[in-house]
Amino acid sequence: MTFKPMQMAQVRRATVERDRAAWKSVLGAAFRTLAAAAVSAALSLGAWEAWRWATASEAFAVREIRFSGLQHAREPDLLQRSGLKLGGNLFRIDLSRAAHAMETHPWVASVRLERRLPGEVLASVVEHRPAALVQLGALYVLDEEGRLFKRAAPEDALDLPILTGVSRDAWDEGKPELQLRLFGALHLLDTWQASGYPIAAVSEVRLDEDGGFTLFAHDGTTVQEVRLGSSEISLKLRRLAQVRAALARRGERASRIDLDNPARPDQAAATLADKR
Repeated sequence: MTFKPMQMAQVRRATVERDRAAWKSVLGAAFRTLAAAAVSAALSLGAWEAWRWATASEAFAVREIRFSGLQHAREPDLLQRSGLKLGGNLFRIDLSRAAHAMETHPWVASVRLERRLPGEVLASVVEHRPAALVQLGALYVLDEEGRLFKRAAPEDALDLPILTGVSRDAWDEGKPELQLRLFGALHLLDTWQASGYPIAAVSEVRLDEDGGFTLFAHDGTTVQEVRLGSSEISLKLRRLAQVRAALARRGERASRIDLDNPARPDQAAATLADKR
């Protein structure tokens, strides 16, 4: 095919226009990139200057540190551990480090620290919630999640059931079945309360060698030894109420009630207390 001169001129103009548009696109992109870089640099410089000013300004000095959630831990102790002080710059303090330091307190399970402008730090503390004491040579405090978190001290003023029957040597060996037994004892105490019995009546829960539980509880005038075994705890506690009621109608009390009879699960054996 042969192109006429006019057609060739049109082709050349189209080529020139296409190349010109391509260059415009490249230059436009380059200018936009440079402009974005310039804006970014300006913002970074501005942010850096703002940071320098904020971290040196008296306007952001820490004027108050407020705590919530404290029952056993004390503010002065937590402040000493954390290193937080009034007068320090709000933006310069390391909140993560301070929170971890507070969590070394034996009663503290977790801490969340927040900055509040212009000069306030909020410390939200979650403490362990004690559920029982565990006899391991000395008494240790067990929380609701089954964690031994501290050695019991007189100033703790804890009136809680004592879990016995756990060997200190076996515990130090880290046998996992012992942790499960402690969970089982906590479940027993929960079931005891859910059955309408006061937790304050329980003085001791013994973890028996056969895997069962024996509970020692006040029935009003005496401490009863109640053998519950390891299964059907709710049913056995209902039976305990029936046995106590039957004895009360006869004017008698039991010092020991055995509700764990695999051969005759529908029966209970009671040892009567001395009437003196």
